[in-house]
Amino acid sequence: MRKVVNPKARVVALAEMVRPGEDIKVHGSRVAGRGGGYFLAEVHSGSRVIARARDRDWRKAYKGLEIELSKLGVF
Repeated sequence: MRKVVNPKARVVALAEMVRPGEDIKVHGSRVAGRGGGYFLAEVHSGSRVIARARDRDWRKAYKGLEIELSKLGVF
């Protein structure tokens, strides 16, 4: 297996292990607000949100998503 270094691709790979056979989509967006706002990252399966994480840094938001997905699966 090839090592994935892209944070979003790591989340997609982990989500596919947690929910095999489902249509997985990972979305991230910058939310403006007082104090600079934050980056919101979500994992969708169909129309449901499986996991959500937010942080000021987009890389940390995706890392938080990895942690939330790990809580859903047995690892």
